[in-house]
Amino acid sequence: MSIRIHPTAIVEHNVTIGKGTSIWDAAHVRHGASIGDECIVGGKSLIAYDVAIGSRVKINSNVYICNGVTIEDGVMISAGVIFTNDRFPRAATPDLQQLRGSEPDEHTQETLVREGATIGAGCLVGCGLTIGRFAMVGMGAIVTRDVPDFHLVLGSPARSVGAVCRCGQPIHRFSEADDFQGVLPVTCACGLAYEIEGQQVTELWPADQENSPVRAAAENQAVVS
Repeated sequence: MSIRIHPTAIVEHNVTIGKGTSIWDAAHVRHGASIGDECIVGGKSLIAYDVAIGSRVKINSNVYICNGVTIEDGVMISAGVIFTNDRFPRAATPDLQQLRGSEPDEHTQETLVREGATIGAGCLVGCGLTIGRFAMVGMGAIVTRDVPDFHLVLGSPARSVGAVCRCGQPIHRFSEADDFQGVLPVTCACGLAYEIEGQQVTELWPADQENSPVRAAAENQAVVS
């Protein structure tokens, strides 16, 4: 599969781009960044230097991904998302005589977006955070702390309101009584199953789901590899 780069896109030196990836109009990918296979980088998005992006990641238009961000496979980043990497940013040194450099320093904090997660349109993502596996951040949210695996978070600041399946469908809404319910088995309409205890979400695949479509896909991939 060929790489597609729009004529108006800017791709600086020492950028790694995987097969089948498309970079659209007026996007800017800075030096040292790496983008995996079969990704989409939407128009007018900016990926800063040394950012690491996995495979099959979808980045919509007008997204800003700053230095210090790592994005794993299968992540969805919707339009207008902004990442940050400094809790207390200043443009210049305290005496205002020198511009602070653009290279990472002791103020730069890293953020990790784990596999399968979705970040909704117009979100602001703080720094020094982890957004968990297959988590979903609702549109317009402001993320100021870690998001656990499979959690749905909403609001400003973002708060966990429920659990979502790998397929993206909500499967449970958290309540104050959750801590007293013990282990709750939940099965999504797609067939994938989970156990929820309080606000801890555990997927039962692969150990407890012999016929799981996700397990079958993983096993097929292992055979091909």
